[in-house]
Amino acid sequence: MKFSREINCPQCGDVLPLHFSYSKLAQCNSCGAHIFLEDDGARLAGEQSVLSKEPSLISLNKAFTYNGKTYTPVGHARFKVGRYIWDEWWSVSQGGNGYWLSVDDGDYILEKELDFTLPIYSYKEIRLQQEIKGWIVTELGEGECIGFEGELPEILEVGQKHYYAHLSKSHGEMISVEFFSKTKKLYSGKWLDPYEIREALSS
Repeated sequence: MKFSREINCPQCGDVLPLHFSYSKLAQCNSCGAHIFLEDDGARLAGEQSVLSKEPSLISLNKAFTYNGKTYTPVGHARFKVGRYIWDEWWSVSQGGNGYWLSVDDGDYILEKELDFTLPIYSYKEIRLQQEIKGWIVTELGEGECIGFEGELPEILEVGQKHYYAHLSKSHGEMISVEFFSKTKKLYSGKWLDPYEIREALSS
């Protein structure tokens, strides 16, 4: 990755190395504090969290390759839906672009934020198997953030909830729509073959 900068943790004073220019939230490696990153410095966020270690092909700050491209996970957020959990890894490509790698019960999908919209205005107006512009609604649910580590491009809080919808097409294409209190975000991606994910070789 081309970008790197350092600031000091407002709680313990230790150096907080950052790797992504648009990071808005980070966790201090020394004291575990959650920190909002602002243009003129940093300030403490809310409740801290500790993520239990789960078996995974992906690890924080350990680059991996897929389809000839290299990505480095710099942030990790965990969510739950009922009794189930899924992990989201904020990963930066060699060119400095950011992607979310979602891991849900052994399924992997690499997504990027869309710069266009679909005619969906609220979670309440959609239903399973509904067709929207050629996309089929295949999953609906409510996720709750239960913790994070590293650095992320958006503000999350432990206990924060949001509704989501997954829309699918053929050839493994998918759109995710996340509904928050005043906004919604769209992401597009494709399912990955986990057997093709490899640890990047050190240069």
